[in-house]
Amino acid sequence: MVVLGAGLAGLGAAYSLMKRGYEVTVLEAQGRPGGRVQTERDAFRYGGHAELGAVRIFDTHEYTLRYVEEFGLELTPYDTGVRAFYLRGKRFLAPEAGRPWPVPGFHPSEQPDPSARLPEYVLSGMAMLGDVSDPGWPGSVPSALELDRVTVDEYLAGRGASKTWRDWFYAQNGRVARANAAAGLAVESLPAGNRVSSIRGGNDRLPYAFAAALGRRVKYRSEVVRIAQDARGVTVGFRDRSGLHQLRADRCVCALPFAPLRRVRLDGGFSHDKIAAIRKLQYMAAARCHFQTRRRFWQHDPLGRLGGLDLVATDTMAGRVWNTSSQQRDSTTGMLHAYMFDTEAIEFASHGRRRVTEMRRLFRRLVPGIDGQVIGVAHKAWQEDPWAGGGWGSPQPGELRWMRPAMRRPEGRVHFAGEHTATLWVAWMNGALESAERVVGEIVQADARAAVP
Repeated sequence: MVVLGAGLAGLGAAYSLMKRGYEVTVLEAQGRPGGRVQTERDAFRYGGHAELGAVRIFDTHEYTLRYVEEFGLELTPYDTGVRAFYLRGKRFLAPEAGRPWPVPGFHPSEQPDPSARLPEYVLSGMAMLGDVSDPGWPGSVPSALELDRVTVDEYLAGRGASKTWRDWFYAQNGRVARANAAAGLAVESLPAGNRVSSIRGGNDRLPYAFAAALGRRVKYRSEVVRIAQDARGVTVGFRDRSGLHQLRADRCVCALPFAPLRRVRLDGGFSHDKIAAIRKLQYMAAARCHFQTRRRFWQHDPLGRLGGLDLVATDTMAGRVWNTSSQQRDSTTGMLHAYMFDTEAIEFASHGRRRVTEMRRLFRRLVPGIDGQVIGVAHKAWQEDPWAGGGWGSPQPGELRWMRPAMRRPEGRVHFAGEHTATLWVAWMNGALESAERVVGEIVQADARAAVP
């Protein structure tokens, strides 16, 4: 068995197949496991770390939690606290009940409590989704197909949400305005549980645990260049430091994001819809910019004691300012980062070598007091990563109905895993691991059928 990609989907599939007695080889183009689970440590002092990729684990992430327990890893809950807002150039706390929000543009019905409109604006869309776990979704649900035709922003505007309300919503939930409404609302509808955590010491401890269990079965610096199949098996061509090679296997698990898969030559038995999905699937631009600080100075903010993971909700390039200080080994230093989606991430990357300078300038307004505090910096724009192409697969309006089943469907002896093929938790570690379990089930069933005389 050959597995392509040592992100969580590939590692999870390889590990499960190994435990079932399969001989497994994993080909990974990079020099590390984890894919979009990437933890930065070298840029920081006092044992600090920051997540460049996946940040959160919910109580409802059954696949992630299963492996956290199996590998003996520990979870650290994020702390809670008061969040500030920065909207339309004003910085403030959410007003007390009955008092208006201090920004222009809300409809009278949205004041003084914008959250009161969530049922009409957002929950109404979630009610249209139907059973998102159905393999035929969204095609199996006519109302979900209506959502598939529009963006999140178009849907909210159609429900009567003002531009100010929509920006208020994105400031807290991420800049998903241009996302497919069916896909975006499906993810928003999933339950988070009561606790939000990360893996103690860094989320990349999970992929490294998988990699340690697989040992030499994982071949790094091995870029896949060709996948060919016939009735008897699959041939994978790959390039490593010593040149071009071929590997023959009975079956193949392709856990590569579709963006780098576009550079791979595919021969033999791949359907039109699969090729179209590989070529057309867009990836959400996503970026992070982390600042390690000498002190957690926002606990003495002029607005009051701020805290929690979601520190400042903004309508700026910074997107959401997240505070992961509670996850750090050192209890004095702080760790803040801008978590940017789509246009925010694109704008950040457009500043080139000045992107960190521009973000620091912006943070002076978002988190006053940061001057003289920064002792470590790390940043990443995932749309610039050649092995990812972006943060996660993001079908455009009108694409989900045909692309979702096409992305998941096996093609002969080639099976497809990855967060983009997940049933529910698309864009999450849990979705990647769920997809791994699905493809292992496909392979076991296919081999069982083949063994029947």
